[in-house]
Amino acid sequence: MISLVIVITVSTYIIFKISRSFDFAASFLTQNLNEGIKGPTVNAIASSLPELLISFFFLFYIGEVQGFSAGFATIIGSSIFNVAIIPTISFLYIYYKQGKLSFPTDRDIILQDGLFLILTIIVLLIGLYFGGISIALSSCLIVLYTIYIFWIINSRSKVTESSIAKKRALQSTIKKKQIFNSTQRSLAVKIINLDLISLLNVRKNNTIFKAIILILISIILISFSCKLLVESSQELAEYFNINLFFITFFIIAIASSIPDTILSVKDAKNENYKDSFSNAYASNIFDICIGIGLPVLIYLLINDINEIPIPTYSNNIIIFTSAILLLIFTIIITFIYWIKDINIYRTILIIGMYIIFLGSVYYISIF
Repeated sequence: MISLVIVITVSTYIIFKISRSFDFAASFLTQNLNEGIKGPTVNAIASSLPELLISFFFLFYIGEVQGFSAGFATIIGSSIFNVAIIPTISFLYIYYKQGKLSFPTDRDIILQDGLFLILTIIVLLIGLYFGGISIALSSCLIVLYTIYIFWIINSRSKVTESSIAKKRALQSTIKKKQIFNSTQRSLAVKIINLDLISLLNVRKNNTIFKAIILILISIILISFSCKLLVESSQELAEYFNINLFFITFFIIAIASSIPDTILSVKDAKNENYKDSFSNAYASNIFDICIGIGLPVLIYLLINDINEIPIPTYSNNIIIFTSAILLLIFTIIITFIYWIKDINIYRTILIIGMYIIFLGSVYYISIF
């Protein structure tokens, strides 16, 4: 038991620390992107790698419907965490650190990303109900995400030269501050903190190359951590005799959402509110479309089958009902964001709804 807790803690710590390398590399490689594009594209993809990798590991490690169910629980748990907790954590950060009484929300961003996320969940539900866990469903989800990316890039690519210059100047200041802070640490502290930025001696020259190296090393380390999380969660479920669905939904989903949280908080800290908010929604779209679609598609093609059968009624109920709950809560929370900016009262309300969601999923997982 203690060893499992240690493994989960260490794995989560690695994901937490390595996400900073993602942030640094993504900020540099996307410095010319318009505000509102970086969040739903590069940041969302990079920070959602844990969910994607965990979904892969569960499906190929356990196999069939049990493996899919565990990966599905990670996606659902991460999705509700992203949409409910990440924006509220971002607000609480600027509330306590900067004294701001509200977190500005862009109604156009909420309308675009929120409606697309709702559409994505509806497509998932329709696909599960009529076709099950099939090649058709996975293909539709992947195509849907492709449409989303093209739509986002096309609709948010217009920007004035002054805003580009302002964003470049801000990122340059942030980058210099990160490098300065990193170089002041001892080698031991850098290693303990997994400070890849400093360990790779990032400087002004060759930054593009080193940013790519940062991403590659981060993928390897996060993959290793995700594999440990998958194995540990299965053992933990057996130890407590709890449904693996709830273990992955609650513990693994939160651990895998740490990169999303850090990127959004950093964007909020630097007043990139559109990216901070949009990243949470776009990560959900990526998680559902690619985090579910891609592993299922590859698994079915490798095993030369058209769908993963769901042999028991209870598995079908858990998978389908959790997706319905996600749809309902996403609609309500998105409406709250759309009405007005986030403040302390709306933060308490949304966190309360998140707790209700957790309780609801736990209830269906034990029956």
